[in-house]
Amino acid sequence: MDPSLPPETVPPPLDNDTFVRRLQVATYSVILFVLVVYLLEKFREILQPLFVALFIGFLMHPIHRWLVRCRIPSLLSYCIILVLVMLLFIGVGWLMFENFSAAADRDKLLKYEKKLDTMARDLVKQVPFHVPEPDDGFLRQINISPDDLVAATAAMLGRLRDSTTWAFAVLLFLLFLVAEKVSFPRRIALAFGDKRGEHIMSVAESINQAIGQYIAVKTLVSALAGVLSWVVLASFDVDLATTWAILIFLLNYIPYLGSLIACALPIVLSFLQFDEVWKPIVIACLLIGIQQGIGTWIEPRIAGQRLDVSPMLIVLSLAFWASLWGIPGAILAVPLLVIVKIILDNIPETKPIAMLISNR
Repeated sequence: MDPSLPPETVPPPLDNDTFVRRLQVATYSVILFVLVVYLLEKFREILQPLFVALFIGFLMHPIHRWLVRCRIPSLLSYCIILVLVMLLFIGVGWLMFENFSAAADRDKLLKYEKKLDTMARDLVKQVPFHVPEPDDGFLRQINISPDDLVAATAAMLGRLRDSTTWAFAVLLFLLFLVAEKVSFPRRIALAFGDKRGEHIMSVAESINQAIGQYIAVKTLVSALAGVLSWVVLASFDVDLATTWAILIFLLNYIPYLGSLIACALPIVLSFLQFDEVWKPIVIACLLIGIQQGIGTWIEPRIAGQRLDVSPMLIVLSLAFWASLWGIPGAILAVPLLVIVKIILDNIPETKPIAMLISNR
């Protein structure tokens, strides 16, 4: 024992049985982690819409409680929310289609081409070595065969079909999750007994509260960012303003990187669209100011420290889920990390790991 340490900082002795048990838990955890990663990658087409449905289910939880407090029956509340979710899917798709249809104008595309020509020429003049100056309309001289156009069209139709199938799978999973929630507590009590069943349901309720609170706050600030960004973009008559606002709303669910990507896309388009330099600069300042104001002032005051998760682990979780499932994985990264932390916090053997995940 180190005599320089105060008595209260000396760790208690660890007996052999406890050490072996913790070593076994650590070994089994590593094996389980590798197996889970393999299964997540292997069955991503099934698990991805299921996890997104769970994400929407957590978002529905506070809305359902509010409707029940308004004396609307529980089953009717779920029906109302599901109808609203389906209308939201249809409405967002229709708005983006209309927005793209209005922007796909030949004169606008020619204007973008001319601006890109000018920017390419300016860039060639700035490089320190000799580069042949591009010809007029060099972008149109890029050879695209009819076979390439057919392949691109087929790929777009395939993506549209996959997106429709994916959205239908999410709604189907959501319907079954709502149906299962009614009888789930009773089945847990029958499977594990009343006492253990109450403990499992208390852990599930903790997860519901933590994730529901996070998603509710994130949805509120993302909607605020989307609306304010739309006001800025529509005021300057930026093309695809509604589409950019929807993307800003969605990408704000991705911590740290989402807001940067969301702002960069409309800013780049504004430099192509406007001849006056001051307009894109003002748009960039306003969009970045909205993101900074919401991220550094509004969101912390609403959410506080309720997540209690290390920022470093949030970044690692974001990188892991984004590499595994792309953008849907990046959106789900923080809720899944909070779920893992709450589960680890309620198991005595894994409680130290939960403490390492926390931000205390």
